[in-house]
Amino acid sequence: MRGLISALGLALVVGALGCSNDSEVSDYEAALRRANTCEDVLEAIQDDAIAKVDLELNSFIEQDYYGWGGPVVFEDFGEAASGGTGGLPSAPSNDGGDRDAPSGFSDTNRQVADVDEADIVKVGDEGRKLYVIRDNGFHEFDSWPAAETSKVSDVEIEGQPIEMFVEGNRAVVFSSVWGVEALDDGSLCEGYRGGPEPALGDVDGYYYCGRSFVKTTVIDLSSDPHQVVREIYVDGWYTSSRRHDGIVRAVVQSNMQRPATVPHLYEIVYNGETYPQSRDAEILLARAWASQAKQAIRQTTLQQWLPVWGETIDGEIQAQPHQCADFYSPAPGLTNYGLTQILGIDIENGGPASIASILGQASQVYANGETLLLAQPDWTWFERDTNSDRTSVHRFVVSADAERTPYQGSGFVPGVVNDQFSIDERDGIIRIATTRTTWNHQGGDAIAPEVWVPPTTDNLVTTLRLVGDGLEVVGQTPGLAEGERIFSARFLGDIGYIVTFRQVDPLFAIDLSNPENPRVLGELKIPGFSDYMHPLGDNHLLTIGRDIDEATQRDNGTALQIFDVTDPANPLATFKEVLGEGYSEANHNHKAFNFYAREAPDTGLLAFPFVSYEGSFSSTLELWDVSASAGFSRRGAVDHSDLVVDDCGSPYPVEDFYSYCGYEPQITRGVFIDEYIYSISHGGVRVHTVDDLTPVATATY
Repeated sequence: MRGLISALGLALVVGALGCSNDSEVSDYEAALRRANTCEDVLEAIQDDAIAKVDLELNSFIEQDYYGWGGPVVFEDFGEAASGGTGGLPSAPSNDGGDRDAPSGFSDTNRQVADVDEADIVKVGDEGRKLYVIRDNGFHEFDSWPAAETSKVSDVEIEGQPIEMFVEGNRAVVFSSVWGVEALDDGSLCEGYRGGPEPALGDVDGYYYCGRSFVKTTVIDLSSDPHQVVREIYVDGWYTSSRRHDGIVRAVVQSNMQRPATVPHLYEIVYNGETYPQSRDAEILLARAWASQAKQAIRQTTLQQWLPVWGETIDGEIQAQPHQCADFYSPAPGLTNYGLTQILGIDIENGGPASIASILGQASQVYANGETLLLAQPDWTWFERDTNSDRTSVHRFVVSADAERTPYQGSGFVPGVVNDQFSIDERDGIIRIATTRTTWNHQGGDAIAPEVWVPPTTDNLVTTLRLVGDGLEVVGQTPGLAEGERIFSARFLGDIGYIVTFRQVDPLFAIDLSNPENPRVLGELKIPGFSDYMHPLGDNHLLTIGRDIDEATQRDNGTALQIFDVTDPANPLATFKEVLGEGYSEANHNHKAFNFYAREAPDTGLLAFPFVSYEGSFSSTLELWDVSASAGFSRRGAVDHSDLVVDDCGSPYPVEDFYSYCGYEPQITRGVFIDEYIYSISHGGVRVHTVDDLTPVATATY
């Protein structure tokens, strides 16, 4: 953003300072308004931009931010990333051997069992195939029989692959592509400017042009060699995706900044040639800026605002028209700048792509078999008397039969959502766990300035129900764990579990059987915190997190724990293993956590990557027996250290600064197929027996 501070930064600063109430944000409706025409879209965007001008002007006048006192610096309350999920894979039999197909295999760890989530590794053809994306390649391995595992096919993917789906004879790969010249001729240029303007993509003179696009590549796996059959480019960056049978939806966040024709406040008030000599002079210039900016906004065109998208047709990338009838906007000024786009495609039957656009950027995505929910922070909370944050929740309908994603309704919840596992919907009731931050200040006068105190936090679980086009609050817990934040959450049936942390780890069990009266049943406090909670049968939770010394706050490393929640009013910590100094991707990405149920739902094998830095750096795939009744037993670890990567498949020359050559390959995933564990790293795929980790096969890229 070319302005002195972004809308988000402005929101945080003003929130810390306290705000006026010229704008009655409390009267804003959460419901989105659907456009009928492209003229409606432009009007909605312009109204929103003008409302933001008023907010920025008001904040400038009231808070004296820019020139006469500067921003107030307050404590940074960062949030830890967390993950989670839990669709249980099919259990294997004990019958190994050289059958035509394995008896069972593990799938991507999902939040909702029947809704697929994209990942970097996928199992196909009932366990006979293993698909991996690495660097700029889509790689296919024959994975059965296990001893004959080998790479059989490669497809080059444009840009940097992020995640993928595999369903039947189709693979869908999402990648990040920079500077698609067919869609961005430089007029969309953004970035640092210094020196003469070079050609597109040139980095000389600290100047770069072009935009990031999310490319969706559809691959036909039935053809030999595999063929790319569809390529779609959407301006923005990848957030998340879901698959409902043959319908794939990707959520893309896009920048939507004010066009260059609209002046920014600091360009008028502090133009580099003159400097206001008084506060009154500053305010006069700021009011002049607001008038100019509003007039310029009304003269903008839709093309100046909306991100572009295109599709490869007859071998050429062709820009596609905006889908204005599926454009939704909240009340003007309610969101940060940006656009959330839901791309829907039918990977089996083809047909036109569908794009639903929502003004403002979403932070979290949840989906079950019927619903897709977006959590969108309300950046105007600082205009309300309470000085606390809140989040808009938007409900969309999803179907396995159609690629469109129609909108249904919206509502507000207090606070912000930590991750996708803090959201759930069951029997038409949405349950959301949030951390609420409240900014406080103590009054002052002309002699003694105001004294600003750090913000306070608490945590809530709110239930909502769709009524008309609104999500109405049905019930809500009181604020929990003051001064702490939610690190993980999980909703299982009528019980919600949340873990908060500051010095100890309170695990709350919340009864949601009566959505009008959510109530805390029990609470357990232990040192450390859980990043991710996984259902272990019906009465236990399997977690991964960190062990923290309660007295010294020293991080002792990654920890596995089992909690007995047979009686939610009295949760018990029954087993704990501390792995030592190191970290696992599973701490922040549930897809790296693979629990494979065996004889019973609460007994099985757990595989996850682990990087240890005790003594020397090592990357392994950890394999553990897990039992609700017996706890943890380590079977061992798989190592890929001898698969040293020479060139890492880097798209840059070896001598380039950005080349990632000559490192020990880091293991990223573990997959169970029958009685074998497949470990995947940047160096290749290795197969071991699960019984004693006997090596069976190695296949490299």
